[in-house]
Amino acid sequence: MRKTRNPSLSSHVKRMSPRLRKKLRVGEFRELGFSLKAAIAADLDIAAQDDLLEAWLGVVDDHGVSFGGQFDARGALEGVVFPIGGQPVTTAVRTALLDWLKARAEVGDLQASELYDIWHSA
Repeated sequence: MRKTRNPSLSSHVKRMSPRLRKKLRVGEFRELGFSLKAAIAADLDIAAQDDLLEAWLGVVDDHGVSFGGQFDARGALEGVVFPIGGQPVTTAVRTALLDWLKARAEVGDLQASELYDIWHSA
């Protein structure tokens, strides 16, 4: 029986065994994520900041992905959304999360990257 090949793989990656591709997280095993930076209203008190952060982490968790980052003293939420438990970060997930942030009154300027390979990006 002939193996099905992924035409989007480079020739170097095509020569690797599936086990090695999985170990190196390349080809069909790559993991995508995106980074973001959101300016938070300066007049929020600590309780409101905590509520926003808890709500954000809840929405991220509801999509089956994770967020790693910081909420700094200058009022910025900055970090990376990445996959966990086999649930990929897709364009639809990215759009839904960014739309949720844009809809919040506490969030001002929002900058987000496109999806990128989180294991092999500089």
